[in-house]
Amino acid sequence: MTNNNIKPIIVGIESKSLSKKEYLLFKKNLPIGYIIFSRNIENINQLKSLIQQLKSINKRHKAIIMIDHEGGRVNRLNKILNQDKYTAKYFGDLYSNNKKQFNTEIKKFVTCNSNIFNYIGVNLVAAPVLDLFYSNKSKIVGDRSYSSNVKIVKHIGKLIIEEYKKYNIKTIAKHAPGHGLATVDSHFSLPVVNHSKSYLFNNDFKTFYQIKSDFLMTAHILYKNVDSKNLATFSHQIIKKILKKKLSFKGLIMTDDICMKALTGSVMSRANKSLKAGCDLVLHCNGNYDEMNKLLVGLPTISPKLFKKINKIFN
Repeated sequence: MTNNNIKPIIVGIESKSLSKKEYLLFKKNLPIGYIIFSRNIENINQLKSLIQQLKSINKRHKAIIMIDHEGGRVNRLNKILNQDKYTAKYFGDLYSNNKKQFNTEIKKFVTCNSNIFNYIGVNLVAAPVLDLFYSNKSKIVGDRSYSSNVKIVKHIGKLIIEEYKKYNIKTIAKHAPGHGLATVDSHFSLPVVNHSKSYLFNNDFKTFYQIKSDFLMTAHILYKNVDSKNLATFSHQIIKKILKKKLSFKGLIMTDDICMKALTGSVMSRANKSLKAGCDLVLHCNGNYDEMNKLLVGLPTISPKLFKKINKIFN
C-alpha cells in the first residue's frame, strides 16, 4: 500500500448520493476518509450503498468512514433508530444510581450501534464526549456530558472505548482538552476560557489523561492562561506539549470541524494552521464542493509515517 495522492483530511459529502464532480475530485485527490451526517441518510440500505460507493473510490487502502454519533440529540441515524433517551447524562445518572442497570444499558447501547455500523460500513465513531458538565455554561455540551465528576466521566469514557473496540469500531474522544467551560457555542463564535492552568489540569484536562482512544478531537476554544494567542486546534503548546506529553495521549489527533465559526480565515489557512500545530488530520464537514476542492488540491500528501499509523489502527 502506498499513500500516493491521499490527503490528511476527512470530508463530508453534500447529499444522499455521491455527485459526479465529488467522485472525480476524490478520485484525483483522495481524502483519507469521509464523515456521515443525517443529510446523507434516507434509509439503511441507501446508506450502506453510499458507503460502499465511497469505499470503492480507492480500493488500495481502507477508507475511514466516520460518523458523529453520541446518542441523545447527536443521533445521525435518527431515520433508522430512535436514541433520544440515551444521552450522556442518562448514562451518567444511571451510573450514580444503579451500576448494574448502567452496565446492562451501556453495553446494549454500544452493541446496537456497533451492529449497525458494521452492517453499513462505518469504522470510526466520534465518541465518547469527555467534557465535564457545568450547569452555568453553554448548553452546547449540557446533556452530552456524562457528569461534572472527573472520575465518572473518565470511567464511562473508558468503558465506551473498550466496548466499541470489541466490535472493531474505533473511537474519537472529544473535545480535547475540554469544552465544558465554554460560555458560547463554538459552532457560532469563539469560546474563551479564563480559568487557571492548575484548575484546568485538575478538572477539564484531567478527563483526557492517558485516555486510550485511537483518536482525539480538538476543541475550538481559547484557553487564555495556557496559550493566550491560539485556540486549542491551532496551538502547538496544547497539542504537542499538553495533549501528547502531559496528558500522555498516544493516538492520532484530528480537528473539530474547520467549518465552525469559532475559526477565522480561509479554509486553507485553518487547515494549514491546525496541521502546523500538530493535528494529524483535518475534519471538514459541510460538504461544500468549492471548499473541499481547495483543501484536497492544496493540502500536502499524507506522510508515509502517518499513513502507516492509520493503516495499523484500521488493521
